[in-house]
Formats: sequence, structure tokens, C-alpha cells
Amino acid sequence: MWLSPSLLLMIISIVTSICLVISSPSLFISWIGLELNTLAFLPLLLSKKSKLASEASIKYFLTQTLASVLILVGGLWFLASGGGLATLTLLLGLSIKLGAAPFHSWVLSIAEASGWVPLFALLTIQKINPLLMLWMFCHLSMPFFYVVVLSSLIMGGLAGLTQTSVRSILTFSSINHVGWLMTALSFSLSVGAYYFLIYLTTLLCSILIFHMFNVSHINQLPLLSFKPSNQMLLFFALLSLGGLPPFLGFLPKWMILQLTVSYSLLLVGGVMISMSLVVLFFYLRLMFSAFMMGGVNLTTLSSDPLPFPVYFIALFSITGGGLSMIYFL
Repeated sequence: MWLSPSLLLMIISIVTSICLVISSPSLFISWIGLELNTLAFLPLLLSKKSKLASEASIKYFLTQTLASVLILVGGLWFLASGGGLATLTLLLGLSIKLGAAPFHSWVLSIAEASGWVPLFALLTIQKINPLLMLWMFCHLSMPFFYVVVLSSLIMGGLAGLTQTSVRSILTFSSINHVGWLMTALSFSLSVGAYYFLIYLTTLLCSILIFHMFNVSHINQLPLLSFKPSNQMLLFFALLSLGGLPPFLGFLPKWMILQLTVSYSLLLVGGVMISMSLVVLFFYLRLMFSAFMMGGVNLTTLSSDPLPFPVYFIALFSITGGGLSMIYFL
């Protein structure tokens, strides 16, 4: 699969769509980039041959079609006459396409039916184009923008507490991160890009480990036999994803919190801090299930080594976070 021409074409299409959105001054060309990205992602969803994957691809297509219609109508309306309602229509379509709360229900059903590779793409790469367009238009309707931000922060934190599926936990965590990303983009594109790259790196490490051990639910974790080194890698990856200092995931959150205070966004900053603690709690629950309840069975330890990128990313999450914090002190 990894060297197939279809996968190569899909990657080229996704990269092209991102370049169109980044470089084009035209709203219509940016919309074409969004649609190209959607069409390129559908074959990846269908790579898992199952009825659930087919159902998920149909849900994804219909949801993205609705969002695209709203974006197109809102964009044309905005170009023709402007006005707050046109901006709201445009931002509504972008929020649905992004999967931000309270328009997130489609993301969860698709994530549960997807493999680990489509899930990673859904939670990271597929968010780039909507985030870029939100950055272009967010300042036209800040009240609606911050309603979506606060909804994503709260829903991503509280709803994840009731989940037992690893995919659902990562999905609700991603919704929480969308709130952070949108806030970062309201300050500057560079801050948002920095946060996104670190989030992508830490999520990749966690998903690779879950993929290697074929973990889907929390109740599977106590039954697994982790090597101590693999335990520590998953431990560090989840803590970094949760934003615990001194790991790398803490640094962008620290920067964004400083910016929220400097711009007097105290309500947003308070919700960010409280919901980050909630997200960190359900990551700690994952680690407790894996390492405390099950323990390490020394007679049945798996000898399959993890890929080198996992070790590199985990090491980067530790050393990069520590060195960055020393630099900013």
C-alpha cells in the first residue's frame, strides 16, 4: 500500500490542495483547494475494506459537501455585499469542515470506523486547509469565533472522560486541541503553525505505538505485555500530548496562555487551563490502565522493536521540551 501509485497520487493531491489554500489570494481557488483535499482523503478512508469504512466515507463526503456549500454560499455572499450574516455562514461552513464543537459529531463516527493511518490524517492533515481559511476570516466575526473556541475546549475535555475507546479519546483530545489552534491563529499564523507542528509530532508518536500493539480500547491495555522501554515511550508521548511540563507539548500551550493574558482574554485562558487538566486526566487514566493494572509480564514480553521514528519523536518530545523551556526562562 505504501508504495502504490494511488497513495502517491493522494499525497500529491493533498499537498497541492494545501499549497492552493496557502498561496491563493482568491476565495474561489481556496475553495477548490478544500474540495481537492476532501476528494484525495476519501480513498484513504476506503483503504480499510469493511462496511464501517464504507459508511464512514459516505458520512465524510456528505458532511464535507454540506460544509462546502455553506462556504461557497457564504463566500459569494460576502464578496457580493459583505455583512455579518455572510461571514457567519462562511465561518459556520469552515467550523463544520474542521470538526470543531459543537459541529463535531461526524468526526467521532468516522474516527471509530477508520484505521490508524486515516485517523492520523483526519486529526491532523485534514485540518490544515480549514484552519488556514479560518485564520483569513476569523477577525470578521470574533464573537462567533470564540464561541466555537470555547465549545471545542469544553467539549473536547469533558466528553473525553466518558470514553473507553482509544480512538474516541484521541478524537476528543483533538477537538480540544482545535480550540487551542484556533486561539493561536487568532494571534498570528506563525504561533498556530508552531502549535500544529508540535501537536502533529506528539500525536504521531502515540498513534504509531497504538498501531504497533493493535490497541483499540482501554480494557485491552492491562492484557498487553510492554517492554519497559516501550512503556516509557508511550508514557512520555501521552504526557507530551497532554501538555505536561517539561515535555514538548507544554511549550506551545505556555506561549498561547501568555498571549491570552496579554490580550486580556482571561475567560478563554481560564477555560484552557481547566480543560487541559481534564485532558491530562484521561491520558493518565490510559497510562494507569496500561502500566498499573496490568503490569509487565517478563516472560511474555514482545520482542518486536518499534520503528526508529517512534524512538526519535519520543526523545525529541523529552529533550526538545526541556531545552526549549530552559531557553525561554
